Amino acid sequence: MELFTRMSTFIDKLLTFEVEPDQWRHLDVACGAPPTGSYCDNKIRTFKYTAITFFPKSLFEQFRRTANQYFLAISILMMIGEYTTLFYSPLSPWSTVMPLMVIVGIAMAKEGFEDMKRHKSDRAVNNAPARVLAPDGSESTLRWRDLKPGHVVAVRDREEIPADLVLLWSSEGVQAYVETANIDGETNLKIKKPASDDEGRPFVPSVAGAHETKFDLEFEPPNGKVHTFEGTFRPAGAAEAPLDANSFLLRGSVLRNTGEVLGVVAYTGKDTRLVRNSRAAPSKLSELERVVNNIIYFILGSMVTLTTVSLIAYLVFIGGNRKNFWYICERTNRKRVPSLFTNECDVKNFPPPGSLWPTFFILYTNFVPLSLYVTIEICNLVQSFYINFDLEMYDDISDTPALARTSNMNADLGMIAHVFSDKTGTLTQNVMTFRMCAAGGVSYGGPDHPLSEMRAEIASTDCAARDLATIMGVCHTVVPEKNEQGEVEYRAESPDEEALVDGAAQLGLAFATRDPAGITLDAFDGERRYAVLAVLPFDSARKRMSTLVRTPDGVARLMCKGADNIVLGLAKEGDEGCAKVGGRDVLQKALADFATEGLRTLVLAQRDLTDDECAAFQKRWRAAETAAGKGVDRAKLLAEAAATVERDLEVVGATAIEDKLQDGAPDTIAELAKAGIKLWVLTGDKVETAVNIGYSTKLLTPDMYLVRVPAEGAVAGDLGDYGVTAQLEGLVDVVAKAATLESGEVGSSSSSLGNAAANSDHLALVLEGATALEAILGDDRREQLLIQLASSCKAVLACRVSPAQKRLIVGLMRRKSPDKPITLAIGDGANDVGMIQEAHVGVGISGKEGRQAVNNADFAIAQFRFLKLLCLKHGRINYRRFAKLIIYSFFKNIALVFVLFWYNNDNGWSGASLYNPWVYSGYNFFLGLLPFCMGFFDVDTSSETLLKYPRLYAAGLHRMDLNVANMAYNTVEAVAASVVCYYVPRAFYEDSGGIWNHNGEASDVWVYGTLVFTGLVQAMMVRAAVLVDIWNPATQFCAVFQVLMLYSFILFMAQTDAGVTKEEPTFVDYSYFGVAYKTYSSLLFWLATLLLVPAIVTALQLLMQFVHLEYFADINDIGREIDHGYLDGEQAMGKGPVFSRCSLNSFMKDALGCRRPDAESQVSKASLAETFGSRQESQRLGVVDSESHTGHNYDHASGESFFTPATAPAAAEHA
Repeated sequence: MELFTRMSTFIDKLLTFEVEPDQWRHLDVACGAPPTGSYCDNKIRTFKYTAITFFPKSLFEQFRRTANQYFLAISILMMIGEYTTLFYSPLSPWSTVMPLMVIVGIAMAKEGFEDMKRHKSDRAVNNAPARVLAPDGSESTLRWRDLKPGHVVAVRDREEIPADLVLLWSSEGVQAYVETANIDGETNLKIKKPASDDEGRPFVPSVAGAHETKFDLEFEPPNGKVHTFEGTFRPAGAAEAPLDANSFLLRGSVLRNTGEVLGVVAYTGKDTRLVRNSRAAPSKLSELERVVNNIIYFILGSMVTLTTVSLIAYLVFIGGNRKNFWYICERTNRKRVPSLFTNECDVKNFPPPGSLWPTFFILYTNFVPLSLYVTIEICNLVQSFYINFDLEMYDDISDTPALARTSNMNADLGMIAHVFSDKTGTLTQNVMTFRMCAAGGVSYGGPDHPLSEMRAEIASTDCAARDLATIMGVCHTVVPEKNEQGEVEYRAESPDEEALVDGAAQLGLAFATRDPAGITLDAFDGERRYAVLAVLPFDSARKRMSTLVRTPDGVARLMCKGADNIVLGLAKEGDEGCAKVGGRDVLQKALADFATEGLRTLVLAQRDLTDDECAAFQKRWRAAETAAGKGVDRAKLLAEAAATVERDLEVVGATAIEDKLQDGAPDTIAELAKAGIKLWVLTGDKVETAVNIGYSTKLLTPDMYLVRVPAEGAVAGDLGDYGVTAQLEGLVDVVAKAATLESGEVGSSSSSLGNAAANSDHLALVLEGATALEAILGDDRREQLLIQLASSCKAVLACRVSPAQKRLIVGLMRRKSPDKPITLAIGDGANDVGMIQEAHVGVGISGKEGRQAVNNADFAIAQFRFLKLLCLKHGRINYRRFAKLIIYSFFKNIALVFVLFWYNNDNGWSGASLYNPWVYSGYNFFLGLLPFCMGFFDVDTSSETLLKYPRLYAAGLHRMDLNVANMAYNTVEAVAASVVCYYVPRAFYEDSGGIWNHNGEASDVWVYGTLVFTGLVQAMMVRAAVLVDIWNPATQFCAVFQVLMLYSFILFMAQTDAGVTKEEPTFVDYSYFGVAYKTYSSLLFWLATLLLVPAIVTALQLLMQFVHLEYFADINDIGREIDHGYLDGEQAMGKGPVFSRCSLNSFMKDALGCRRPDAESQVSKASLAETFGSRQESQRLGVVDSESHTGHNYDHASGESFFTPATAPAAAEHA
């Protein structure tokens, strides 16, 4: 597979002609004049194939599949055997080549059809009209595809930007608004500014005067950075000015709230930011495909073994019976050949005995079902429709159905072992509400001090509360927009900002307007105007935002809001910086109280600057903004400039925002936990907030020990790991001891935990990103310790994690865990894309943070609660469907091949086939419809029962159906079935008089072969009928049609005249002519094929099922009994093992060493309590019993905060 991957990459590069530019670009622009320079066109190409590349690339893609490679190799071997004398091919190569061509052709046609839709979409985009400036100042129309760098383009409100533009002029003065949801998933409006001089005047004064403007542009080479841009604007006869992202309009963004803008094209086509970020999601090999590939490798190994055994048997047989074969005229026996055959022997060129190895290999070629992958693909497609049209997963509020964006992951949903979830917008609604705040030493929003009291205080006095509300109303990037009804709506970069602006309005300071000069607030005493001098934007590294304004009374004031540990670290030393909030201790208590309520907190601060300080900062900030050229780190210069004013802050208060839980999120988490799925919540919140949300969502329960890493009060130490290494080693050891105590075994150690042998529902792990994960990720020893510990815990909560850490955590469990668990990541924002793409299965939530997560996911749902239906219902049903389909597909082919093996035992191991080649090649088609019915309709347990008893999810979680051990067991049963299918007809055939009939007609090998073949097909049809659970009209039709197709094809092959004229008839296979009449006229044929063979094979099947159900029933069998009302579900679904240790299947798993750990190895809370030791030792290990410990320990400034929970807080429904 690696070889084919490399070849695929090479072909992609060979057929793609791109040169990565590395030189800064220069454009001499005269508005309206034809552009100069040679650059790529503005076409967008999302299609995969062209007319020239379709056949080679698509064909190569098809032969990346193991089964197609196998049948291609077999076809080549058949060709060599048929058309050379190297060895003999018992089958016609065209009997394999033709079906392979049909299957590959169908798959290629599907690829081509899908690519045609991409071509159509590309044509619609590329031929869209764009308006460009003409030399006389008028506008002319060009197609998007014809735009070139240097064209000046006019774009109107709500139109899409056709290329990457540098903004020259806006109808709104010195600003324009764009929406970039198509690019980064953010639905807020972003402010853009035209290229302007030092005094803020745009270089292009108006549309009418634009055609007189000439300028030179120098800017960075094309890249994929959507948030940055560097360049220089050099107008004719004026000083040059720098260009940054504020003047850069991205292709794909939409102009909003702006009448019209002019922009000069900078990048086109494949050079635009949109195209450079439009990479396809990484190709994922589903677990189902991986298991099928492993089964194919197992089958190929069996096939090689069977071929070798056949060759050895031939050599032994020939060695002992050579003297009896004088009539065959072998080369080694020519001395004994009578003269009658001498001439014939001289002419023939018999191959040496060793050449029979490929002969046997070709004979047994149908070990692998030819149509398997096509069957799986079509079943996947149909199952995707079931997900898309499931009304139970339809959200009527947002009018959003579930969507399967990738069809080959359906069965993987039934095998999920670890779920990694974002919090904000995933477990919560991302609907932020201003709930509480702290100012002047008082916490407002509670029953003692409602927000109305704060509003009255703001209106009456100039106090800290007024400063807090002012910062909430001024320090933001919110844009007001009027809707169709004329009402003002806020468009914010995040729901948090919108909640703060709404909160300011509640407190009497309503944000009214924003223009290039500043912001206006509607206050209780009239309008208040704040001139905005500079905006220091938020980013993930700064974790804060600041705005420098001139207040109505003329004071230059810096307003700042951000994470508590960041802002408090920038405040004045001691209590001086927190005087307005009653001191640091008072603020700490307020923050802890807010966190206990599960609220999101921000700390707000301000600083007054002198006029000289303000002027100096503005000069430095402007210089940093305008810094340009190679080697200039503008971001670093801006950070250094911001640091000169973001210091010695005066904290004015803190805000608390409620993010309501999604409906059904707690119940969904609880049900997934009951199913045995381990849950991870990865959030950027601080520990207190995250832990309390954990209790609210039922991720954490009161009977759990919380293991906090690093432990409370940990310091970096000499290793810089905050004691994490020693802590993890100690935790792994004590959990292993608890498992030993539970089982009563002696001599266990921490190494016994390496394969997650010890699990406990009473352990939850709390990780801190800035300390623990920084120390763990990237260190192999610590990573393995974390994997061992996390695998023993019921839930994991990672706090203050970055998007990069989310991706690394998912990758760690996916690739380095010994169990290789199937992972699922679910999120709703652009910051979740990394972990969604890293996981085996990615699920995106259609939330309020754009569609980035959805666009990169395998499945999309509107609410977190639908994850239960997606996994426990669709995942489990699809897994069992495919398990049954795949095992049956291999079963029937193994029986087919072993019949040939028994036949060769009778014919002296000659390598001859018992079946006519064309009839042989139709085997998978005669038995192909019922497997489709299994994949389309089969449901062994109703969805109501599956959702009521989540433990039934164990079927896929523990691979109880689809695994190599089960395949080995079914192989043994298939061999037994083949014995019946061959030897029963053989016995009847011999007893009925052999090949000579009473009328002197002969029954040759094709007659006998047809008898055996038809009996085998009928036996496999009956086996499929027994396996099928749902008998609807479609299934009934397929069963009948399969029988008719079998007998019709045999009749067709025996009588078809393919000749051009009646005088010279030629048949598809002349040797098969008349066989159908001979067989169909025999009573023995009908007795054997319709009754005896199917009855005996089915009796064997039913006997095995009876023994299994009666003595070795597993949890799936119990689920079916419950579903049919034969068992009491509550009593039957106890804590027992999910499958019997004594079953034949379990024996095969133990023999092959592939048993997976299951729910049997549970560690009780009592065993954990005994091994954790004293309170002091527990504290050293970071272990907290949520039922006995109280209080908070919150280090506000360091960012290394840890939570010691009190009695588990009430699971407040923040909904």
